[in-house]
Amino acid sequence: MAQFQKILLGSFLLLAAGSLAAETRLAVPMDYRLLRSVLVSQLYTAGNETSHLWQDGKDCSFLDISNPQISGEAGQIKIDNTVHARLGLQLAGKCIPALTWNGVLQTWQRPSLADSGNVLRFPITRTTALDNQGQPLNNAQLQELINKAVQQKLADLKIDLDQSRGDIVKTLLPFVDAADTETLQDTINSLRFNQVEAGDKTLTIGIGFIGQNPEKPASQPVPAFTANEMKQWRAVWHKLEQSLESGLSQSSPLNQSKENQATLQAVLQNASTAFDQGLTENIVNEEDPVRQFFDDSWDRLGSLLRKASTRFPGAEGLRYLTLIAATDAMYELDTFARPLGLEISSNGLRKLVRSYLQHQTEQKKASGGR
Repeated sequence: MAQFQKILLGSFLLLAAGSLAAETRLAVPMDYRLLRSVLVSQLYTAGNETSHLWQDGKDCSFLDISNPQISGEAGQIKIDNTVHARLGLQLAGKCIPALTWNGVLQTWQRPSLADSGNVLRFPITRTTALDNQGQPLNNAQLQELINKAVQQKLADLKIDLDQSRGDIVKTLLPFVDAADTETLQDTINSLRFNQVEAGDKTLTIGIGFIGQNPEKPASQPVPAFTANEMKQWRAVWHKLEQSLESGLSQSSPLNQSKENQATLQAVLQNASTAFDQGLTENIVNEEDPVRQFFDDSWDRLGSLLRKASTRFPGAEGLRYLTLIAATDAMYELDTFARPLGLEISSNGLRKLVRSYLQHQTEQKKASGGR
């Protein structure tokens, strides 16, 4: 699965790197179910999607929240949590519960940008605690404890570009020509969040980046693959197919749908045929099989990936959604990138795959052939 992500994400940023020096802005929709997986991975780390907001250190008093549910409401993110709280007294070495309370904690958080667009944060604007009958909490001591603990814990939720820039560069380097590595680094360094809006169903994040190579010449024709290169590619593609099928079936209800499985198999077969043709045959621009595959098949594959993305854990899920949005954005990028010779095409696939195979060979040599 990770390899499939890298190839498509590599294609996206190669397009991005080819843009002119003006900032390019893209709107990336993030499903709230995916944001939930990021929240759980960062803050609900006590098992069973539980977060220990507060404990007295004596196993007597505590405040736990669990099972967060995220939605959008009036331009803010609304999170509903199950709450389990106990306030007790230690007497003669024993815990005497004074108050046990179960209910629902609701928080409203308005997304905002910090650190010059490098960090997306979610400060809390309002909290409400309700019992299981929907009545407001009427215990001032517990309400104060909840307010203080929630502000300290849930406000820590963030998406930090600076923490991931190095990983992005490392991921993409195998797919970039050596001459373009500096451009890649400059492009990643220029990434910024420039806008965020909480809608009813998705969080829309504006991302801006600047291409640093305005004088890059148009892409030149790339030679077709040799028989040996095709052998290497087919081994890579076989692993990609297995990884994608496994990732989707394990991460969503796809394994319960014969229709979805058949769609996935058909799309992968179409991709295999199109990529083989693109790597080996003389291509007429109007009949480019790689472009044709994305035009004809991406909507079907994208639908399957979106279903799977809701079950991917944590930060991996965030990267996965970014991949999906980036692939959608290829169509917009193509408008200005194609004249520069950087488009989704057989020519582009040859460069991308050849760079990756060369990187694999160099890694193998560096490790002594293992």
